[in-house]
Amino acid sequence: MAVRAGRLAGPRARGGFSLLELVLVLSVVGLLAVFALPRLTSAPGVTLSAVAAQVAGSIRYAQSLAMSRGQRYRVAFTATSYQVTDGGGGAVLQPGGSGMGPVSVTPATLSGFNPPLTAGYVAFDTRGAPYVSATLPLAAAATIVITSGTDTASVTVAPETGRVR
Repeated sequence: MAVRAGRLAGPRARGGFSLLELVLVLSVVGLLAVFALPRLTSAPGVTLSAVAAQVAGSIRYAQSLAMSRGQRYRVAFTATSYQVTDGGGGAVLQPGGSGMGPVSVTPATLSGFNPPLTAGYVAFDTRGAPYVSATLPLAAAATIVITSGTDTASVTVAPETGRVR
């Protein structure tokens, strides 16, 4: 006489979840998404680091354009936006195809251009060297401070090499 090993050994035993279990799990995941996701996406630290990475990427992009196309490109800054332009001031398509107009950094602000960017921009020549005006090379590391509430981040452009950190 063979003894069954339990309920799972019968012909009705199947792997998987019941409809009730799936509905409960999806409900819990939905509730977590509704309450937790807005808190995660609105964290100022996350927004600030994303803006800093975006600004640094755009500066690198302008430097890359200058070296690959053999003409000057620059990144012009205001307190709430920046824009990649060619040597004549014409707007350039932003990395990722995000348009040709100024890129807003709101709710963050850009400030602390140290040393002062007298013309409001940092430009790159065909070798990738940074300039703060048409003829004046960047003499010391330029720091762009990005502020959101009480949090700050910075992007630094090194003189001579134009390395962005």
